[in-house]
Amino acid sequence: MRRVDAVVIGGGMAGLVAAWQFTREGLTPVLLESRGYTGGLVAASKIAGVAYDIGAEGWAVRRPETAELAAELGLDVEFPRPAPSWVWFDDGPFAMPSRAILGIPADLSDSDVVAALGAGEAEKAARLDGAPLPDELPPDLGSLVEQRMGTTVLERLVAPIAGGIHAADPHLLATEVVSPGLLDAVRRAGSLAGGVALVKGDGAPKPPVASVAGGMFRMPQVLHEQISAADGQVLTRTGARALERDGEGWVVRAAATVRNENPSLPPVPCGEPVDLAAARVVIACSAGPARRLLGGVVDVSGPELVPGAPIAHVNLAVRAPELDAGPRGNGMLVARGSQQVSAKALTHLSAKWPSLTADCRARSEGLHLLRVSYGRSGEAEVELSVGQAMADASTLLGVELAADRLVDHQIIHWSGALAPTTPAARAWVQGLHEQLSAVPGIGLTGAWASGSGIAALVPHARDTARRLA
Repeated sequence: MRRVDAVVIGGGMAGLVAAWQFTREGLTPVLLESRGYTGGLVAASKIAGVAYDIGAEGWAVRRPETAELAAELGLDVEFPRPAPSWVWFDDGPFAMPSRAILGIPADLSDSDVVAALGAGEAEKAARLDGAPLPDELPPDLGSLVEQRMGTTVLERLVAPIAGGIHAADPHLLATEVVSPGLLDAVRRAGSLAGGVALVKGDGAPKPPVASVAGGMFRMPQVLHEQISAADGQVLTRTGARALERDGEGWVVRAAATVRNENPSLPPVPCGEPVDLAAARVVIACSAGPARRLLGGVVDVSGPELVPGAPIAHVNLAVRAPELDAGPRGNGMLVARGSQQVSAKALTHLSAKWPSLTADCRARSEGLHLLRVSYGRSGEAEVELSVGQAMADASTLLGVELAADRLVDHQIIHWSGALAPTTPAARAWVQGLHEQLSAVPGIGLTGAWASGSGIAALVPHARDTARRLA
């Protein structure tokens, strides 16, 4: 049996950050990742000769820790091109209000809000939100918006944004997870719009997201490189099978893995076992495997872990100089129930990120990268088609993209990668953390265990490693 300083189980962003932080504490960790690559949903590919993100492309800037990590890694941070987000309804597209959180406006009299809702519905929403707050606010985002601003605001402003970002119905999203601090701000302001205004602050709207110049995928690459340079070890195609107590420490029983016949499912063990003994273990894998590993350590009973909507992208490289002006900003979301568009969203990648804009222009004048997204919570996986994606992109952008405009394409699936951040799941995760706080030498982190998105994951993973070091 090999003895090591620390074992990190899971090589997604959380596992990489935790292992990297161990090296900063003077430890030499071993990171186990059952798949053949690290980074999880932060991954790269090339299309038309241009490297780009095929998964997560940035982080929410509500917290500073991810930008701080980028600086420590020697990476530059970039922000999207200033442009409004758009929403498609079959009665026409409209630009979203700039001072908003997940589509919830800070000012219901704003001209963009009135254009989206209609004057009557905007006035109705203002009257609803002007009522005194109840003693208890609903914990889920959908009920909160419905109660304070009404169904029209929920359906036309919030559902497209929240559903597009989190791949879930707003009623399945815990407000404190997807927008930490908003409920407290609402209580202080006395209204939902006032709470959004408090969180957003005064002055010109700031970009809500940021990324790494050259692609978000550079962050896991550099984390991996720096872990190895500090004598840590990253073992891909090696999955943890069991976790056992060993006196004051832990034994992680692992084995080599091979790809599952269904690549969306976890790899399957093969070959000889690998046993590691360590004083410290961080569980940073997805919820299902983590639950199995922790079953002999704490009580893991809780809600059924409903997999999130399948993520499916048709990424298009097209030659269309008409798109140089960015006719729909950096992209748009599609309201549920559209009869004219099958996609749920479109991101104009080469307009959104300045470094990608430069890469495309260097490759060819008029070259643009588009990500057409499919798959909603509660809906069956759709059969992806490049032709359908080109048609949807034409409708959404208002520019005819004939077949001869297509330079290259890629179809990307991330099945089962996201889970709805429900209030019940949040309470269960909090209970796991409370139980584990009484068990020495073990920590739990990861996208499902730390909150929503990279902005929450990074500080949680670093704090977990610091505590155990």
